[in-house]
Amino acid sequence: MLPDTTDFCRLWLCRHPELDAVHASVAVGDGPAELSRRGRAQVLRWLEIFKAIPVEAVHGSPQPQCLGPARAIAEAQQKEAVADPRLRDQHMGRWQGRAWSDVMRDEDGAVRTFFSEFGDCKAPGGENLGDAVERVLQWWAEWMPKVLGKEVVVVLPGSVLSGFTAAMLGMRLSRCLSLNLPHGGVGALDVFQNGCRVASWNVDALRE
Repeated sequence: MLPDTTDFCRLWLCRHPELDAVHASVAVGDGPAELSRRGRAQVLRWLEIFKAIPVEAVHGSPQPQCLGPARAIAEAQQKEAVADPRLRDQHMGRWQGRAWSDVMRDEDGAVRTFFSEFGDCKAPGGENLGDAVERVLQWWAEWMPKVLGKEVVVVLPGSVLSGFTAAMLGMRLSRCLSLNLPHGGVGALDVFQNGCRVASWNVDALRE
């Protein structure tokens, strides 16, 4: 009988659930937001998914839309969620907290540049996605040696999740949009000491 594999860990990546409509069209950045009714239902679905998985640890951005769901998963596993400021979304500078329609009205050219050079361009006074992803990579470099052979859940904002995954797979940051998960989406990476692979992506994609 082959011994259990212990040189990798499974990293479950959860994009925070759907936000309430009042936040859906706002440049939330690394600020707080409330979940919609559907978002709260997505948390219940997560509890169902992870019920049969022996999760070693649950981490999340300190933003309530991430940390609240992370705590729900952790509580069901009889653990405590770990909030880490390095997992927060990118700061959006003077755009943060404003409606995108207002930002586009006032700074249309800057917004177009931000999205056409997504990942490299910063909002005025903010940080770019590459800076945010570097934070998450630092977090993972610290934690991976502690969880070899284990399964870990982390709840992240969407762009940071996609950017982190792209970096882990050795892809250019500009390609991270191809890894976008819907709100409440779940993906899994098998992370080895010399690389990683996608074990599953958007596990609920075919669920009715």
